[in-house]
Amino acid sequence: MRYRRLLPILILCGMSAGARAAPATARGAHDIEQTYAAYLGHAVIDEGIVSVAPDGDSYVVTWNLQKAVELAAPPPGELDIGALTYRLTPGPGGAWTLKGEHFPKIAFEGRADKGQASGALDLGGFQVEGVYDPALSEFLRSTTSVETLQGAFQIEDSGQRSEFSLSEDGLTLEARVKPSAEGNGVDVALAQAFKAMRESISTPSPDEGGDPEQMTYALTSVVGGASFEGLRAREIGEVWTYLVAHADDSATPPELKTRIQSALPLWRDIDAHAEIHDLQFNMPRGSATLKTLAETLRLTGFAAKGSVQFGLEVEDMAVKSDLAPPWLDAFWPASVSLNLSGSSDGWDEAARIALQDPQFGDKGDLSPRTQDEIAATLAAGHPKLTIAPSHVKTPALDMTFEGEASAEAGAAAGHFKVTADSLDKTIALLVEIGKTEPDAQNAVFAVTFLKGLARTGDDGRLVWEVDVAGGGEVTVNGTPMPVGR
Repeated sequence: MRYRRLLPILILCGMSAGARAAPATARGAHDIEQTYAAYLGHAVIDEGIVSVAPDGDSYVVTWNLQKAVELAAPPPGELDIGALTYRLTPGPGGAWTLKGEHFPKIAFEGRADKGQASGALDLGGFQVEGVYDPALSEFLRSTTSVETLQGAFQIEDSGQRSEFSLSEDGLTLEARVKPSAEGNGVDVALAQAFKAMRESISTPSPDEGGDPEQMTYALTSVVGGASFEGLRAREIGEVWTYLVAHADDSATPPELKTRIQSALPLWRDIDAHAEIHDLQFNMPRGSATLKTLAETLRLTGFAAKGSVQFGLEVEDMAVKSDLAPPWLDAFWPASVSLNLSGSSDGWDEAARIALQDPQFGDKGDLSPRTQDEIAATLAAGHPKLTIAPSHVKTPALDMTFEGEASAEAGAAAGHFKVTADSLDKTIALLVEIGKTEPDAQNAVFAVTFLKGLARTGDDGRLVWEVDVAGGGEVTVNGTPMPVGR
């Protein structure tokens, strides 16, 4: 959930206020409040959403979340949410520690389209701890944990009731920040996990008088994380506080583009990953199981040469549906491995072009002319697409693929290699399907044609070497292919 990522950042921003010797003072509390106001707007202080009070050698920070919701003018209804509190304690050399041990329960009740909606969310065993110490190489650290998260929601609509429940156990989020090794920006490491999650949904039966339909979703664990190298945190923070200070301006603040330009490339590298284990999904007319689902993403900042990498791994997937024909089981991918990357020059120039657009920071959309100019800049930057060795495996087919393509002067060229263990199972299955599905006959002809183009590799697998020339010519294992012009 998004709050688990934002919460430590929001509550730690108050730790950047100047430390004062014990005991805590009213002036120190005021300075901390002004730090929050700079990042979140003066309304959070003026409306009593955030308040800071000295208490011994610490400062007690209180977030009146009820007032925050009311300030946002939600739809009519009732919302009951308590206050979030934690302690900020200054230490020697400008150090701070943070500690909080309670997150308020949330309950609401309001109108649905034709009825009522209500629900509650409770975080049990909530704890957040943070340390900021400029004398340490890893100068900022925080850990947020929740033993159990329980949620229950109901909707009464036109006399029918739908229910949703959510349960998560053992949630943790850790953050670590240190100066970048290259001396420009900071390196941020985030790690997130939870031990188990369960969701259930009950909806009215589509058949009048029938029993409610139940859907359940469960998994044993999720782990994930992200690292930001060379994050221009100070410059990005200055852009943010500048926007907050000019939030009421009717026009785009005059220095916005200059400040954004100074923050480029925003970061050097982002590397993110997530893994889901032992997923089970059950619904009235089907089910799905999955042993592992993993994703990776790496993205450079808006530098002279930019790149993006994406990876997807699926292991032991099985899908069953009473509504699908039995033969479809043979085509569900039991496992998938996909690894893509792309790069081109001119990402920094593309960012500069976007900043020059008169609509930037105003309407939120770039003009068609600017979009075309950005596309032309990236196309002229020697774009390259690479498919690292990947595979798709189904009960009827085991296929691998890899290759790369690039473009020069608007002309694409590339080389790709595709292999398969055999197409005999696939062809036999399509022939059988064709007995009841006439359209499958076209697929039989197409797959048979592809098999005829293949050569046999040393390992006995079928191989297709696909080459695309700069002029648009395509060959498969040296055989020219008819390509429409």
